[in-house]
Amino acid sequence: MDDCLRCIGCCFGQTQQIFNGDPNEDITETDEQEMPEANVHMLITGLDYKGDRNWAGQNPLDTIYAFQMMEQLATACNVTSVKKMWNAECTKEAMLDAIEEVGSKCEEGDFFVFYYTGHGDAMPDDDGDEDDGFDSALCLVGPDGQVEPRHEVWLRDDDFAEAVVNAVDAGAHVLVLADCCHSGTILDVTKPIWRGRKALSITGCSDKQTSVGTGKGGMFSRALTRAIQDLQTESGDGYMTSTVYNRTLAKYRECKYASHTQDITIHGCGVLPQQFVWPLQPVTPYVTLANTQYRSMDFPGQ
Repeated sequence: MDDCLRCIGCCFGQTQQIFNGDPNEDITETDEQEMPEANVHMLITGLDYKGDRNWAGQNPLDTIYAFQMMEQLATACNVTSVKKMWNAECTKEAMLDAIEEVGSKCEEGDFFVFYYTGHGDAMPDDDGDEDDGFDSALCLVGPDGQVEPRHEVWLRDDDFAEAVVNAVDAGAHVLVLADCCHSGTILDVTKPIWRGRKALSITGCSDKQTSVGTGKGGMFSRALTRAIQDLQTESGDGYMTSTVYNRTLAKYRECKYASHTQDITIHGCGVLPQQFVWPLQPVTPYVTLANTQYRSMDFPGQ
């Protein structure tokens, strides 16, 4: 924690304000409690690849469960607007258009929330801006519903970040939630285009890790929605993103597989998680599907 805070202090002295949390480590919380008072515009996306004739379609994912968990959460939070994209709808062109459509609704002080569940992977860096030589990418499909050729149909972190910045008002807040492999820096907040903006990403794992499914949705999505259910009953005056992140880690630790570890990761720019009001706070009684009809999980190798 001390190392993380020293890093924050150093970075916040620069023009580009960057926050990097230590993977799977609790972050400092605050006594401040708030409910989102601005509009929340949400884009929910996911793929299970059942129509793909390549490697992805050979073993379809269990992402439909996580997708439905996010639909349920958006409804409980009474978000201002929500757009959903599933499977064949998730082409690169269509997703960029959807980011523009939803992001352009955000005015100063509003929230743009992007959620993705599906495959994520690393691609060789094509512009020299990655220290490790690889871009993070969302594994989307082409107009034919196929996940290959990847260099044509996948969405790189560079293009994703540029689309969000171009679409969303500079005074709005950006939250990206990605339940996929190799996703730690999917928002690419170190890019100069983020200067002066407030954005956070919480992802299921680091750039070099995989995010595991449970047979009933990704481990990260399940932990996140279970955390929000708990906080609804404990924090009547609202809560900040730092609180949600720490509770998500706790829920993950409760149910993680002994045979697999993924580092739930938080990055951001322009704001600390303790200062970022969590935008998805239910306004009606909320019990996540992860605690009801999707409660059971598969436990491979245990």
